[in-house]
Amino acid sequence: MEGNQNINIQHPEVWELLVLLDDRRVSYILYTPTVANSLITGEVALTDDSLQGLEDAVYNTPVLLGEYRRVRVVVRSSHFLLLPPATSDEDCKALLGTAYIGDDGETAVCAMACGIKVAYIMPRGMQAFLGRTFNYPLVYHHLHPLCDYFQSLNRGDDIARMFLNMRDGMMDMAIYRGGEIQCANSYPFASTQDAAYFALNAWRSHGLDQLTDELQLMGDGALRSAMSEELRKYVKYVMPAAYPAAAMQLGHNAVQAPLELVLLALCE
Repeated sequence: MEGNQNINIQHPEVWELLVLLDDRRVSYILYTPTVANSLITGEVALTDDSLQGLEDAVYNTPVLLGEYRRVRVVVRSSHFLLLPPATSDEDCKALLGTAYIGDDGETAVCAMACGIKVAYIMPRGMQAFLGRTFNYPLVYHHLHPLCDYFQSLNRGDDIARMFLNMRDGMMDMAIYRGGEIQCANSYPFASTQDAAYFALNAWRSHGLDQLTDELQLMGDGALRSAMSEELRKYVKYVMPAAYPAAAMQLGHNAVQAPLELVLLALCE
């Protein structure tokens, strides 16, 4: 997926911009709900992982700076906590600070449709940068779109399922039972054997049945295939999760975009 800095968006007021931030790149999608197959995807590499590197990448990409109908931003953060919905934002931030002593970043909280809150840490100064650069952006942790989309797949279902999103060096996980979320996490891994160990440990810890419950995988095709081979040694029902058909209405190139952005576009 390559960015095109010379895209000219006509009537940006009817377009949606979704941006994904991590410490290596800025990824984005643009689409207008009024036009089928309008999806534009792109990414810009960061020169470094500092806030200045992020600012340079955004300000040097004119297509990101339009006056769009809505801007939504997803932040990948490995320092986070999942908390009950009744927890106040102030308590969420206090608990986060206790869990990650020494991290001097800024705390943020977002509520998910699956019924929990995620409190997370982003680099200091990022919230102010997003606020002054975009038009009142909505900001989410990277587990937010994954958990909310998987929740929609499991609503009213008695089967317990584990969902895994495989990406370069990271595995995102969500477990549902009876249509309710039980667990969500992200794991760094050096090999698919390591990733399989983390997945199976969570499988056992949450009491999933290796003969009747399901394990579904999304994300990078090569990693997904390797993980399936490892996991089928222990779990009977290991399968690829169906790519959402609605995503193809956004554009045939949706599969090139980060999964978090595509799913967020579908979870209005």
